[in-house]
Order: sequence, then structure tokens, then C-alpha cells
Amino acid sequence: MNEASHSGFESAKAIKPDPINPKVRGMDVVDTDFHFSPPWPVIRSYLQEPFKSRLWHYPAVGLEYNPEPANEKPGVGQDAHGTAGTGAEVLKILDEFAVGTVILNPGYNRPMSIFNEPVLAAFCAAHNDYMIREVFPVSPRIKANMMVCQRDPALAAREIARVGKHPQFVGVFTEFSALYEQMGNAKFDPLYDAMRDFDLVLTAHSGGWFNHFSPLFNGARTWIELFGNAPIANAIVHLAAMVIQGMFDKYPRQKVLFQEGGLWWLSDFMLRIDDFYVSAPGDLALMERMLEANQRYLKKLPSEYILENVRFSTQPITIPKNKKHFGWMLELCHAKELFCFSTDWPHQTMDPPNWIVEHPEQIDEDMQKALLAGNARKLYSRL
Repeated sequence: MNEASHSGFESAKAIKPDPINPKVRGMDVVDTDFHFSPPWPVIRSYLQEPFKSRLWHYPAVGLEYNPEPANEKPGVGQDAHGTAGTGAEVLKILDEFAVGTVILNPGYNRPMSIFNEPVLAAFCAAHNDYMIREVFPVSPRIKANMMVCQRDPALAAREIARVGKHPQFVGVFTEFSALYEQMGNAKFDPLYDAMRDFDLVLTAHSGGWFNHFSPLFNGARTWIELFGNAPIANAIVHLAAMVIQGMFDKYPRQKVLFQEGGLWWLSDFMLRIDDFYVSAPGDLALMERMLEANQRYLKKLPSEYILENVRFSTQPITIPKNKKHFGWMLELCHAKELFCFSTDWPHQTMDPPNWIVEHPEQIDEDMQKALLAGNARKLYSRL
């Protein structure tokens, strides 16, 4: 609805990319989360047999709740600003947004929610081959996270070994939600072994939020509860597993970028997880990686691993009306070091880069440069 309503509040509208603040156009900008959606016929043409002969439509994915029955706008805003399925289409959008370098993620089709592992692995290989043969040659500005079958670490490791040497793949795409086991679990070590050989960043992206069998969300009834809150809870759970189950002790150089899981919970999380770790660390000695290394405790405080190994894409950022509070929250969450700009194009909730340069009292010049590109360039060795 476009008119003012709901006790004086005006309904939100899809953000448009124009006008981009002129200052941004003169700065280095890296978009760490841009959704790329090749058409099904293109992906099918890259499938290997026997899948090409047996798969006629895009595979069924995990069940998702959406607000469409009670929503005046059609759909859920996943592709509110369109779709991009070619390198040329990507470049056109980058220029509209004043983005210099982009890191592509899979699009609105929720690929990781394909429950048939061989089908998912075949789909991932087809997607990656299309990127290598038709998208990357268009421009060195285009980078991407490779697709892998995260449900099967051995299949994921095989795909990383197959295409990980391509310099325009800068990371590996995975999703976090209650649909998936936490990527911090030791069962995923074959995937991390393969990533270590190529110095790739792990992207942990929110996805498959609406899992009705999950006790966390079984009683939820609305899109606001599920889309607004589920990613935050899931991000916390998956990040805790990475830290507490010793992933960063075994893989001290492994970098992780969380996307679309919220931001402002981070300061409380670091304080809380340190406190609980100091109070009751005993059962860490029983974790798989601890047993393997003959180790009883972590080598550092949990928060130290986050500060050294984990970063966070900015979309969707919620900016308090009180700008003083905004400054406090940025400082408490170590934003100058940990945040990496993302648009999340083409979702309805996407963020153009204007907000970074339009709050100079809270985000000074050095921090603007860090958020727009500096932190991403430190994170990704292949940028």
C-alpha cells in the first residue's frame, strides 16, 4: 500500500538505485552480495549426463512461507529490481550503482535447498561452468562465490578441487538456517581442507528460513517473524558452532563472511559467548577436533576468532533514528574492521551505498573507505 496508514506510519517501498550520491562514484566500491540468476535453459545446457537427459525443470527446493496471499505487491520481493543472468547485464547494473567490483551469489532460486545431493552437485557444476565459460570473460570486475553441494562435504570438496583454481572464484557459497547442519561442525572439514588449498572465503548466507519442522519457528505465523527474525537466530547458531567447535583452531587462516543475518546482535554475542566459555569450557574437550588435536580448550577467547576471522556484509542494515545511537552501535560492533558493503541486489530490501557517505558524523572518511571496499579487499585475497 502506498498511502499513509497504520497509525501514521507510511508503508515501505522498494528502494531505487538512483540517484547515487556523487561522492560514491569517485570511490572504490566492492559489492559482496549480488544475486545472479541464469535462466533454467542456460543451466540445463551445461548439465552433464545423465542429468541433462533426465532433468526437465528447475528442481524442487525447500518449502518456504511467503506473504503473497495478504500482500498487495505480488511475490515476496526476491527479484523486485529484476534479474541478471549474463555478464553484460551484471555490468550494466554495477554502473548504475557505482560499484567497481562485484561478488556474485546464486539468485532467488534457493539452490542449497535442493534435497537430492547428486542433483544439487550436478546443478552446482553446471552453474560454475557457465560462470567460467561465459560470465567471467566479460570483465575482470566480475567475481563470484562458487556453488557446491554443502549437504555432502565430499562432493563439495570435489567441486572445489575441480574449479577452485579459477582466479575469479573468490569464495564458496553456503547457506545457514535450520535446514542445514551448522557449517562449523567437524563433518565439513573435507570442504575446509579443499578450500585451504585455494585460499577461498566461506560465504555463509541466510537461506531457507521457513522450516516448519524447526522448534525455533514452529509457532511463527507471519513474514515479519520469519523473514525479520529467523536469519538473526540462525546466524548466531551457525557462528557459535564455528567458534566453539574449534573450526578456527584447525583452520586459523580460514575467513568467513556472514550475509543477511543482521548486525547489531554481534556486540552482545561476543560478550556472552566469552562469558559462557570462561564459565564452563569443560565439554569442549569432547569435540571431534579437540580429540583429534589432543586439545582441551580453545587457543583464544571466542570473540578473538570473530575479530580475526569473521566479517559481515551490511545488507540489510537498520539505521536508528537517533544518529548518536547509530554511532554507538557501529563502534560496539567493530564496524570499521568487520563490515563489508553489500547491495543484496535485486531484492526489495537492497541497499544502495549512499548511506555510508551520508552519515559523516558516524562514519568518517577512513571508515567510509573501509566499508565500501577496504575490508573486502583485505578479506578476499583474489580481489
